[in-house]
Parts: sequence; structure tokens; C-alpha cells
Amino acid sequence: MGSADEVDPGAIDRAALQLIAEGVTELAGFELAAISIVHEGRLHTIAIAGDQRYDAELSTQQPPVSEVLAELEHAEDWGMLKFLPHERETHGLTDFSFIPDVPVADGADAWHPRDMLVALLEDDGGELRGVLSVDVPRNGRRPDRDQRRVIEQHARQAGRAVIALLERDEFEHGMRRERATSDYRGQLIDALSHQLQNPVAAITGNLELLFESLEPGDPDERPLRAIERATGRIQSMIKDLLALAKVNNPNRPLHEVEVDLSELVREVAEAVAPEAAASEVDLQLELPSDPMLVRGDPGELEDLVANLVSNAIKYSDPRGMVRVEVRRPVQDAAAYVELAVVDHGIGVAEEEQGRLFEEFFRSHSVEARSRPGTGLGLAVVERVVRRHRGRIELESVLGEGTTFRVLLPAL
Repeated sequence: MGSADEVDPGAIDRAALQLIAEGVTELAGFELAAISIVHEGRLHTIAIAGDQRYDAELSTQQPPVSEVLAELEHAEDWGMLKFLPHERETHGLTDFSFIPDVPVADGADAWHPRDMLVALLEDDGGELRGVLSVDVPRNGRRPDRDQRRVIEQHARQAGRAVIALLERDEFEHGMRRERATSDYRGQLIDALSHQLQNPVAAITGNLELLFESLEPGDPDERPLRAIERATGRIQSMIKDLLALAKVNNPNRPLHEVEVDLSELVREVAEAVAPEAAASEVDLQLELPSDPMLVRGDPGELEDLVANLVSNAIKYSDPRGMVRVEVRRPVQDAAAYVELAVVDHGIGVAEEEQGRLFEEFFRSHSVEARSRPGTGLGLAVVERVVRRHRGRIELESVLGEGTTFRVLLPAL
């Protein structure tokens, strides 16, 4: 097994860790929780829950592990937890500290903005693999025994999740070196996506029953809503995993029929219209009056269009615009139909553009990482294009927007 330093933090699937961080904020009574992994001797935050005003600052902090451990030598030992009261800090982390602007309550047990409470996430060999940190208790007090117990429970879950995710990523790193990753990953994704469906369906069904039993103003509604949101993200991930497993299977025949790409775009636009409205994004269509016919699998082509349009909406700013065009390209007009999806959103850095179609790739940009996603949608798009003997082109300027062009063989 490789070391943790081989792992690219941007490639880690953060969904499980995000759920755990949200559980800490909801159930332990804190406004902020963050989970970091060890990479190249520093801590990289990959999951943040709570007040979104602090996301950008927390995401960019990368304190050296050695300095964190040195500072924690002065901490109180609370079992799995390490508590460093502000009176004991040596200011070794001053350049890497996030100090929330919150008032200090009265009393000896009042929480101070410079107090530090973390759980060290270690593997069975005692190697530090990550850190769970919490901040800003809602009651303004240092955590009592019950709150500590809740945090410890989530810390144990976070430790298992961090180790599993890192070991999975390290395993995939070795598989890439042996040029066998593709087959293994496809089998793993297919098995994982199908195994997740039944448990998630059970959670969703039981949530509906719990909501029906709640009285207005019931305090249990808040954590249940957090579970509902998290379950929705898992369902989205399962959908992407199933789509990826389907198009990654080399033995799966392509079910080709005549498809009007313009009509397919209209149907997708109607389906994502609520998403665009909620994001305050103006979705515009430029479609010809004549049919634009291609031969392909309607379901796969729908996944292609839906992923590109949803991505454009997600990475656009409020009051932005996304334009979707279907037309004959200037060159090879008789041979191809062109789909163009244009946004004026956050864009993609040039050095990351070559990796956009990799499974699970997420940009290192703070702006991009603040928006939810699995890193699977564009991988599905690229596989569908390849299966349909087409090609995809990308143009993007950081801070200005992105254009995807898909060329599919015309009938």
C-alpha cells in the first residue's frame, strides 16, 4: 500500500465525509465542523458543514501536520478529543488559524473564539490520516459530556471513512500503474451503485413516515431535514454511478435508434427548468425548426445532454445565462450534428481542463468545491460521446465561462 502522501485530495469522494460533518453540526450543537486529510505533510480540508460564510477561508487553509501536533501537546486529553483552551495556545498556528467573529459568553465554561477542539483520525498503525475539528457551539459553552460523546461517535465514523477513502484511492493509484484500473473500477462502481439502492430507498421511506408523525415546530425536524438533504445527494451519486457503470461496460451493446437531438434538448430543458429557476439562471435554447437527426441510444444521449446542461447551471452565478444550441457545424455540416452548451460562470483553470473527464475528479478551486457534485457527470458525457463515435471539445476561461461542443454523426 502506498503512503497517504501519494493521494491527490481533489480526487477523494467527499460525500460520506460531508454527511459526517453535517451530523456533528446538527446533533452536537456546533455551527461549524470540518474534516481534513493528510497530504504531503499538510492538512487539506475536504468537507465543511455549517455556516457557509466561512467555507472559502476554511477550504484554503493547509496547516503543516507537524505544527498542529506540536500545538496539541498543550491540549487537554478528552479521550478521542483534544481540547486546547485559548489560555494554553503557543500561537504556533497563527498563520493557519481561522478565528470566527463571535461574542464570548460569561462564565468559566464559556467558549472562546481561539479555543480549539479536534479529533485525530489515525489508522490501526497509529499513523495520522486526518482531523475532525469543530467550532462555534450554539450555546456559547465548552461542550459537556453528552456533546463530547456525540462528537466522538462522529469522529470514529470519520476515521473509518477517511481511511477507507484513502486506501481506496491508494489502491486505484497502484492499479493505474499496472494499467488495470478501468476493469476494476467498472466492476466496483456497478456493484456499489446497485448495493446502495435498497438501503437508500429504506432511509427515504422511513423519513417520510417520520415527517408525517411530526407536530409543527418539533425540534426533531431540523436533523431529519439534514438527513433528507444528505440522502438526496446520495441518490444523485447513485444515479451517476449507475449511468457510468452502464456506459463503461464494453460488453453492453449500443441500442441505436433515430433520435431528434433538438427535441431531446427541449425535453431536458423542461426537466431542468426548476433547477435553473432555483439558481436564478436564464436557460436559453437556440434550436432549428427542422429535425436534427442522429443515431444513438436515447437514454444515453439524454444523460449526455442533462449532465452538460445541469453542470452549466450549477457553475453559473445567480442572474447568469446558459445557452444550449443544436445546429450543423460550419465544417463537416453534412456529417455531424453539433450540440453546444455555453455558460458564463466560474470557468475552469487551464491546467485542470485535461482532467475534467476523469471519474471523481473535482477542481481544486475553492469556488468550484463550494458547489455540490460527484465528479462523475462529465465522465459519463465523455463515455457516451465515445460510444456514439462522436467527439467533444472544451473551451474555458477561468472567471469567464465554459463552452462544451459535442459533435455526433448525423443521419
